[in-house]
Amino acid sequence: MRRWSATLVFFCLCAGLGAVGRAAALYDATNLVGLPTVAPPVQYSFTESTAQALAVTVTDLQQPAPFQSLQVAVTLGDALVGSPATVDPTTGTATVSLPAATGVYTVQIVGTPAASQGYGNFGVCVALATSATDCIAADSFSGSIVTPATVSTTASSDLNTSFTSTVAGTYTVTITDDAFPAALQMISGGISSGSNPLTSLAPGPTQVTLAAKTNYTLVVGALASSATSAGLYGIQILDPTGAAVFSRSVPVGTLQAATSINNPASQSVTLTATDFGYPVSLAGLGVAITQGSVDLGQLTSAGSVANITLPAGSIQIWQYAAASAPQPGVYSIMLAGSGTSLYSTVQVAGGGTSAQSFAFVATLPAAGTYNLNVTDYQFPAAFQSINSTVAQNGTALTVSDGNFTGTAGVAIVVVDAVPPSSGLGIFDVTLQGTGASPTVLLDQTQAVGGVISTHDIVVSAAGTYDAVLTDLAFPAAFADLAAVVSQGGTVVGKIYGGGTFPFPATAGTYQLTTVSTPGSTNYGLYSLNVTAAVPTVSFSSSASTVTTGGSVTLTWSSTNSTACTASGGSGWSGTQATSGTLSLAVSATETLTLTCTGAGGSASQTVSITATAAPHSGGGGGVDGALIGGLGLLVALRSMRQRRRPRARKVALRRRRNVPRAQALHTQESGQSAQQ
Repeated sequence: MRRWSATLVFFCLCAGLGAVGRAAALYDATNLVGLPTVAPPVQYSFTESTAQALAVTVTDLQQPAPFQSLQVAVTLGDALVGSPATVDPTTGTATVSLPAATGVYTVQIVGTPAASQGYGNFGVCVALATSATDCIAADSFSGSIVTPATVSTTASSDLNTSFTSTVAGTYTVTITDDAFPAALQMISGGISSGSNPLTSLAPGPTQVTLAAKTNYTLVVGALASSATSAGLYGIQILDPTGAAVFSRSVPVGTLQAATSINNPASQSVTLTATDFGYPVSLAGLGVAITQGSVDLGQLTSAGSVANITLPAGSIQIWQYAAASAPQPGVYSIMLAGSGTSLYSTVQVAGGGTSAQSFAFVATLPAAGTYNLNVTDYQFPAAFQSINSTVAQNGTALTVSDGNFTGTAGVAIVVVDAVPPSSGLGIFDVTLQGTGASPTVLLDQTQAVGGVISTHDIVVSAAGTYDAVLTDLAFPAAFADLAAVVSQGGTVVGKIYGGGTFPFPATAGTYQLTTVSTPGSTNYGLYSLNVTAAVPTVSFSSSASTVTTGGSVTLTWSSTNSTACTASGGSGWSGTQATSGTLSLAVSATETLTLTCTGAGGSASQTVSITATAAPHSGGGGGVDGALIGGLGLLVALRSMRQRRRPRARKVALRRRRNVPRAQALHTQESGQSAQQ
């Protein structure tokens, strides 16, 4: 999957083993921006599903002339990968080497075309690092960079540029008056080689014979209608093979530069222009859509046109709005595909004061009382002045303490703001119903000065979220860089210069606004990521070893979590508070786990407790005491027997010695008895 467009544009607080699961980002993008006065930069993305080292080579095609400068950087997610490079004027190429990884890569290109031509063409080759010239067709592309046309204060404009032929033969040059917002009074031109004129040009096709690989000068002059002082025409040059060597739409007179958008795929779209008639109707309103030199569709008054076939790729949107002087007017332009808005804007035309005017549209569901609130965020500084009005059907409504009475239908809010002396300021417009539970109909943050980017982020679960703003310093650091997260006119988080800022959020829609002023190169690249903060867990025991049957005290706490679960022990299981203490009896060695979850995922930590046998005295009872006592008795009896054995031997010996004497005495006594 790939797209390209030109644009203005594991932390775990725990000891020991732990695990962290993280939620998907609410917003994650890198943005390459440029000041309105320079050629819009180009961003192009491609996806790699296999980790392999790559080489991205940018080539200055030198058509119609070499770039004054051409630079390239590559990002992967929020980070720069490889070293940014500048195209070498000798070789006409620059290469960025990418380490092996998977994910979505974005090629970031800024360039300054030759001043005499105002545009330049380049090619990008994405290849394996081992074969840097073998381009991967699905990931490689070519494009152009165009310097915005200078808006004339008169009805006339001149184009003086050049182009390079490809092959020798007959070329077809076609000039088309787009008649937007009205037909041109006059258009003519010519092609020359050096000082040698080759052919004159008029509306329609003109054929001319050109040599191969030669640089030619193209000059066209045009005069817009006196009624509008603005016009638009297309010019295309095809070589003999039918390939385009030049294809542009050129504004005339006071017509403003186009807004470039990226159309991801060919589709049928509807174009709508609306004049809100506040404070008065516009004197003129129109919008045209082009790609290259081709007019794809247009409106020259308020209305709608459907079934415009929009090819894939870079599309230019031209707007024409003339106020009924001295009053300004409010209008909107919308380009919508099948269920998708490709472009939408609400603008104020005219005015003429020192204040900058901004318009916002809301739809009131029914007649009733509503509240309008405009909040100066005073970031990075307070506005010098800021005022607002609300209108319906071209008539301003009376607002008292922010409340006004309206009818069902469209309401227009116009804010006139004089920015701080620094030129940068941010305010918010909120329009909602009144009552206990008011419905928010409009909540939009608007920045003044610098390059502005606003996105809605949808929070599905309450919790703490982290926003990370990083200046990637390509091609140079920003002079100013700020980001604000807000809801309903309340700032919930902000940062100036870059870094991380946490903010609390409940379920709902928030506005993410960045304001940047590129530095010395007029371009800048930053990344912005908003993700639910990852839970952290701190879990400990008062002791790691305890006598069997003894108790320990468990202590735990967590951040960015809404629920915790215990597991691993007979007395340690089930739902627990996100912080607390607990006395736990330990009957055996156990490993206890605490897992806490929140909007940002989950985190867990374990604690191991060892149970040991209790110490006992010699006379102790129980099984161990009986065993010890029995052994002691056996030892004592054995010792007594050993002490008695020598005495017994002596007694036996004495007895043996006394046997003859006893026998003799017995014989003597027997003889005496016989004599008697």
